[in-house]
Amino acid sequence: MPQAVDVASALERIAEQLRDLEHRVAILEAHSSSAAESADDSPVYLSEQPGVSGALRGYLPLELTTGVVPVLGKAVLAIAGAYLLRALSESGSLPKLPILFVAILYACFWMIWAVRTHKASRFSSVTYAITSALILSPLLWESTVRFQVLSPALASAVMVAFVVLAIALAWKSDLQVIPWIATLAAILTSVALIIETRDLVPLTAALLIVALATEVAACLGHRLSLRAFPALAADFAVWLAIFILTSEPVPEGYRAVGPSTLGTLALAVLAIYGGSIGVRSFVQRQRITLFEIAQGVLAFGLAVFGITQVNHGSAAPAVGAFFLLLAGVCYWGALSRFLDEAYTRNRRVSATWAAALLLAGSFLLLAADFRVPFLSAAAVAAAFIYSRTRKYSLGLHTSFYLAAAAAVSPLPIYAGNAFAGAVPGAPALAVWIVVAAAALCYLIGAGVPEVRKRRWLWVLPALLVAFAAAALAVVAVVSLAGGRSELKASHLSVIRTVVACALALALGLLRVGWNRIELGWVAYIAVALGTLKLVVEDLRYGNAASLVVSLLFYGSVLILLPRLMRRTGKEPVSPGS
Repeated sequence: MPQAVDVASALERIAEQLRDLEHRVAILEAHSSSAAESADDSPVYLSEQPGVSGALRGYLPLELTTGVVPVLGKAVLAIAGAYLLRALSESGSLPKLPILFVAILYACFWMIWAVRTHKASRFSSVTYAITSALILSPLLWESTVRFQVLSPALASAVMVAFVVLAIALAWKSDLQVIPWIATLAAILTSVALIIETRDLVPLTAALLIVALATEVAACLGHRLSLRAFPALAADFAVWLAIFILTSEPVPEGYRAVGPSTLGTLALAVLAIYGGSIGVRSFVQRQRITLFEIAQGVLAFGLAVFGITQVNHGSAAPAVGAFFLLLAGVCYWGALSRFLDEAYTRNRRVSATWAAALLLAGSFLLLAADFRVPFLSAAAVAAAFIYSRTRKYSLGLHTSFYLAAAAAVSPLPIYAGNAFAGAVPGAPALAVWIVVAAAALCYLIGAGVPEVRKRRWLWVLPALLVAFAAAALAVVAVVSLAGGRSELKASHLSVIRTVVACALALALGLLRVGWNRIELGWVAYIAVALGTLKLVVEDLRYGNAASLVVSLLFYGSVLILLPRLMRRTGKEPVSPGS
């Protein structure tokens, strides 16, 4: 009985305070209406009222107190009502779950009221929306963490419903602030619950659904200014879930889940933002925003990270095939959908994503033995399409795919050993594939008549062919000279220097004969590498006789090569000039 008396007295005091606040708000509203009627004849300021401080005289209109203060008073009353429900819940006189349900509806009522008052007063609308968030967020926190009436999954569902309600209410008038407030409140509450409850999956799923709701609204023409906030929150939550729940063992306090669940979360980010970008940019042909570019890259990276971490490579082929499909879509956009100058940014972004997706897809889908042929074929295809369309990005992709093919092939090691290590034997098939692809790319692309500033696109194919040919020449000369093991280091250094000088002169002659300025650039690259070789190898391993021969050939190249370049009347410049 004493406890019941205390609860009754507490409720009676709260009711008295509410009646007192209502009485004061009514007085202020009555004063506001009378002041508005007198304002038709002349403006009234606080400076005209007796007893007002001189420091404020003439600066604060009466409307500030008669319009703003009542709204704040109603907000205080709303929060007082929330505390009343909290007191009922703590008293134990009524079940907590029905009171919680009423409190959630109470918070939603203030969000509805915020939308209804938007036309009359934006300040009132924003204040009531903030009030609704201030009621719901602590309510969900205490119900989940302190009272444990709600599970994290149910709290997540309530937050998602709250955001969807705010977006739906603001839909007709295309409001920005009210959905922003609801979304920010849901994000902060979810992050706080993730830290406190350590139940990552349902709260991460809630953030993903909030992100999906904002993207659906954006795709349907409601350009919300809050898209970046749920995107960053979803990215962080997904990364945190994958990072923590794939640890061995899972840290204490966290609940382990299956690989399929984590993989679904990782792919959900890519599905949400890939779908949004696809609808807005490819279907509606709207100009892609900087946010969409950055978020697309983050979603792609999270998907790759999540799949590789969760499945330890077992799902990589399926994801790789999906990435190759997306690469095809992006190439379709770059070559067909975004041809007009108005879509320049969309075309460049689409082409860049196509190259990244194709490269990632090839590494995830194909075995190591098939990557070199696939990337080499992709480089040749890019060069061929460039010769037909003259699209700058495709010329870049030619060198990009060739560089990737060369990097995963034995060619760099083979050429490096031929010029600086133990001379190898016959090259592997992958080396021949890369060299043949580079030669085809150069013949196809370099034959296109174009401006001087685009000639650097064909430096890498020419470089790969030239240095592969030089490496094969070194191997052939060493083999004819009696075998790799019988040659001294000084003799080997001379052979390499002579081949490097011959390569530079041959490139210079071809540059003059074909009028291909990029060959001149490659010739000077050969001279620069020859200089490095003289310092590192010849001066270290050579004797007097070998140094005489090496320096003789090197000096002759330094004299003859610039004269060859001047025969066309133009000295070659660096590719970046």
